[in-house]
Amino acid sequence: MTDDKHAKRAARDFAAREGISYTAARRRLAQPGDVDQEQPPVLVPIAVGICAEGCDSSRHPGALCRPWRPRDVNGRGARWEVRCAAELPVGRADQVAERVEAGRKPGTYNTMNDTWLLALAYAMLTDQRPELRPDRTALRAAVEADDLEAVDAVMEPLDRTAARLMTKVPQVWHDEVKPRLDSYADATETDTRELTTWQEAEERDAVDRLVRKWRQAWTPVRNYNGYWDPPGVMWPAPKGWLDSLLLGQHGGHGGRVRLPDGRPALVYAVEWGEAGPPLAYRLRELEPGRHGNLGRLVPSLGSDLLVPAADCRDDKPCRTCGQDAGMTEALCDGCAALTP
Repeated sequence: MTDDKHAKRAARDFAAREGISYTAARRRLAQPGDVDQEQPPVLVPIAVGICAEGCDSSRHPGALCRPWRPRDVNGRGARWEVRCAAELPVGRADQVAERVEAGRKPGTYNTMNDTWLLALAYAMLTDQRPELRPDRTALRAAVEADDLEAVDAVMEPLDRTAARLMTKVPQVWHDEVKPRLDSYADATETDTRELTTWQEAEERDAVDRLVRKWRQAWTPVRNYNGYWDPPGVMWPAPKGWLDSLLLGQHGGHGGRVRLPDGRPALVYAVEWGEAGPPLAYRLRELEPGRHGNLGRLVPSLGSDLLVPAADCRDDKPCRTCGQDAGMTEALCDGCAALTP
């Protein structure tokens, strides 16, 4: 009885799929040779030990290669943050964000919920530009040495490219960055390439989950109060994380600065080149407070200046007279003129 029930259900499904009658479907199913039957998956073992770079499977015939991954160093002396910083794309994004957000006071919105956006940018860049993938030999040496700075050095080309992609300018985001991520999501969803290794399947699964989050972020959702939450994501956050990371490596201004004419300003984004320190800064001018707190500078949201790095000076007191300095030597203009 059970077998007959399954046979009838299979016949109905086959008839609907092929556009034929139920009787014809039963007749064709009775002749398995005329129907394309899906082959069961072939189970292939994976090598027990970690393979060297360029392994040709000659040392483990009949088994798939097992390349090194940062998680393989677990329990061998490498800290969790070092292993996480070497895992692309999700682990690296989480660790970069955590370094910046760990020292901040919690606000009304937890930007750590949007680390997946940086991971999606990493995935897109490494897919479209394979040369940005870190060298596995150098990355393995850095992780096994438990050296976070070495991991950052290996990842710097990718971090720098991601920092140049992401932005805090609304027009740039909506006109350039978001359409590019939309196109990548479309290409990922329609990608029918055959996956030949389990590593490719694992990477594809991680990217598919990031793309699903991207789609969900732009779909209106009804909140627990019954109101519709507008779609979107905290897209300026990844730019701030990457800027903080690269400023720590190469130096530069990350707070208050002074312009050549002495006006104070606040750095809110950094423009990077192919290598080296910042090329320019995006600034917001500062103005004194208007509620009795004279001398206190508050952001003026009406300004957005792109100033070359050479025209920005530190906003620090002069180490000689205590007045506003604004020079890299930490001296005001008057004291600097008197210094031989």
